[in-house]
Amino acid sequence: MPKVSVCCITYNHEHFLRQALDSVLMQKTDFEVELVIGEDCSTDGTRAIVEEYQRRYPKQVKALLPAKNLGIMPNLLATFQACTGEYVAILEGDDYWTDPQKLALQVELLDSRPDIALCIHDAESFSDDSPKTQLYSEEFPDVLSAERPVMTQKDIVQKGWGIPTASMLFRRAALQPPAWFTGVYSGDYTMHLLITQHGDVYYIPRVMSRYRTHAGSISQISNRTKSVGFISKRIFELQQYQQMLPQYKDHYNGYLQYWYFERSLALRQGKEAVKGWLDYVRAITLSPELFRKWLFRTPAK
Repeated sequence: MPKVSVCCITYNHEHFLRQALDSVLMQKTDFEVELVIGEDCSTDGTRAIVEEYQRRYPKQVKALLPAKNLGIMPNLLATFQACTGEYVAILEGDDYWTDPQKLALQVELLDSRPDIALCIHDAESFSDDSPKTQLYSEEFPDVLSAERPVMTQKDIVQKGWGIPTASMLFRRAALQPPAWFTGVYSGDYTMHLLITQHGDVYYIPRVMSRYRTHAGSISQISNRTKSVGFISKRIFELQQYQQMLPQYKDHYNGYLQYWYFERSLALRQGKEAVKGWLDYVRAITLSPELFRKWLFRTPAK
């Protein structure tokens, strides 16, 4: 059994994927690493690249090539379920690792700390169209702090998103995706909550990956507009968080109320007034004290 499985999902990443895969293959380790690639029926040359790497590295690369497009979350779940390592690292096909010691350092940490379920590190965000870069630790200093390297589930709940996805290495046994997993919008944040039910998070203050922003990236595709479908996914995942973590129900109510109001506006703009006003009532009953704030809000023209 490999020590580490790299869970790599990819769709239309022909211009970036080689860099991602090579960054896995350059890792210097004294343990076995498998690379599991979920290629989700891309419309460009991504699948050909995956098949090429599978031919070149048959003992290390495992390619999942579905006959039809699964979608982001079902593809992530299928790729994770194909992983067999003790630990799992996440890498999307348009990001890449920059440090050949990344996996070795994180495995050493997890091996020595049974109380830690997820190990993360700093990362740099960038765009191929701009010279500007930013460290995650600068953008999210409350989440990524060298002075406070250990985070609990409560910290994840209260501080929100800020963990670089490509920095994640976690115990495979700590992630047991529930049936509703494929219906969420925030796959990475949902994983953080699920994993920290089995241990804490440890942050290594070292930049070891890069996050690429571009028009076709998952975050850009998923969050391009506040459509009813997008908002409904946000509402759905918040409802699941509340059921999974009832001790934080009040915390998530604030976000849930916001998205009910947003969907109310979107539905009324889309000429579905009855459904829109039902969401308006749902929002008000969640937190009546905010009724006055939202009472006179009308859809943008």
